[in-house]
Amino acid sequence: LFAIAGKFDWDHVVEQVQALFGDWSGQAATSPEQRPTPTANIALEHQEGKQEHLGLMFPFPHYTDPDYYAAMVISEVLGGNMASRLFVEVREKRGLVYGVSAGLSGNKHVGAMRVYAGTTPEQAHECLEVIVNELRKLEQEGITADELARAKVQLKSENVMRGEGSGSRMGALAHSWWYERKLRTIQEVKEAIDAVSEEQVLGVLRRFSPLDPLTVAAIGPLEREALVGNIL
Repeated sequence: LFAIAGKFDWDHVVEQVQALFGDWSGQAATSPEQRPTPTANIALEHQEGKQEHLGLMFPFPHYTDPDYYAAMVISEVLGGNMASRLFVEVREKRGLVYGVSAGLSGNKHVGAMRVYAGTTPEQAHECLEVIVNELRKLEQEGITADELARAKVQLKSENVMRGEGSGSRMGALAHSWWYERKLRTIQEVKEAIDAVSEEQVLGVLRRFSPLDPLTVAAIGPLEREALVGNIL
């Protein structure tokens, strides 16, 4: 796969690619499709220090899932910016973290939502509790119409900004072709984001519970009981 974006002479690019790779032979390696079976887990790595790093992950729509853009909206509402639920509840209201965020890890046949928080050992238990409570609230209540509208604006703005850089646009084209065998234009992405509805968001949260299965990973000085207790 070769992707290019920006100002270039197409014929010259083709000549260069042919000169560099034209004599390659053989067939592409096969990659058998393997779909994992997610299970709940708590994984701790003991490391002395003054920080506790928390990571949470649960299954979510993958890149080629019809609900992928609804998943992007949920990710944005949960922890995609400084107005997100996690940022407001964990950092702004309680001052429990240095940083907190949520984002999608989407591949062709498997996807996940990941949450990260960097905190102190003294505040880690409360931090984890607040995050889990926000995941529970998300599952039970979904998102509001105002949150949906704001997330769409944010995602569309990010999409346009990425399109203005040749490097990021090249990466987006390669990513789209690799996973979908098609090239998504900036306008197509905008329309897909605009099409997300509250009902679609609720449908995603019915398909994928943020709490079951949920994996929690941590690096820091705390043992399991001190960090997790009866939160999970």
